[in-house]
Amino acid sequence: MLSVGFIGVGKMGRGMCENIIKKGYTTTVYDTDSGALVQFKDGATLASSSLEVFLDSDVIFLSLPNSDVVESIVGEFLQEDFTGKTIVDVSTSYPESTKALHAKCTAEGGQFVDAPLLGSPADTAAGTAPCMISGDREAVDHVWDIISSYASPIDNMGPIGSAHTVKIAMNFQGLMYAALAAQMFPLMEKLEIDTQKLFKVMNDGPFGNAVFDFYGRKFVEKDYRMDFALDMALKDMVYMKRLYEQFNVPAFLLDGGLSLLREAVKDGRGKHDTSEMAAVVYEYLGLDTGEGDSGVTK
Repeated sequence: MLSVGFIGVGKMGRGMCENIIKKGYTTTVYDTDSGALVQFKDGATLASSSLEVFLDSDVIFLSLPNSDVVESIVGEFLQEDFTGKTIVDVSTSYPESTKALHAKCTAEGGQFVDAPLLGSPADTAAGTAPCMISGDREAVDHVWDIISSYASPIDNMGPIGSAHTVKIAMNFQGLMYAALAAQMFPLMEKLEIDTQKLFKVMNDGPFGNAVFDFYGRKFVEKDYRMDFALDMALKDMVYMKRLYEQFNVPAFLLDGGLSLLREAVKDGRGKHDTSEMAAVVYEYLGLDTGEGDSGVTK
């Protein structure tokens, strides 16, 4: 059985790693937050560095904040013997960076696969988080059984970088729809429309969908519980903007969404939930943002 390394056991990484261990894989784990490692002390080897994970493992999973961190860590790995090693990046990374890392890893006798997830940490913990994977066919087959321990279904998207591209595209569509509702509901409240009733009418009718139900409910109820941090949402949309810039074309709606996300992060909400972009609009309109009621302050 392949030995597995896992770097980054935060909200999403934790559930993945737990299920890999439950499946019986010998696992080495590392996180910069030593507190996140405690729960793995009885089921895995706790490493003191990312490099230790790499040296002790056949397949190394990366669940990290952004491509800069992924590039830095893989760059360190590339200074060692890479023969037979496979990197699986489950982060939401910039696709062009993913393609470049794949080229470097394969040139050194290893493999690089991108396999981001959809769904929540609860889905990952339950082993039901949908996964998209892309890379060389042999490499994808090599890690498929490991990924199936925490993900279902798994869709092979094709050449390297395709899964990261599709993940960013999905986040783009969902976040821009959320940004639209984040601007609409505060204005309706300012115009003295019953937004609870408006949400119900829209959600029960043709506007109803999973994104509208999830974010619209948060906006109307001003319930900003943490699900997806604003700074992560902004990072993903900056990646999307860079994809448009490759072809020197305007991003149109994306630019407006980026402005709203940047305003929210600039105001100190970066570590708060993405739904707090509505708080920016409530604030501009001179309305109660609801942040105080939820114990969240800027």
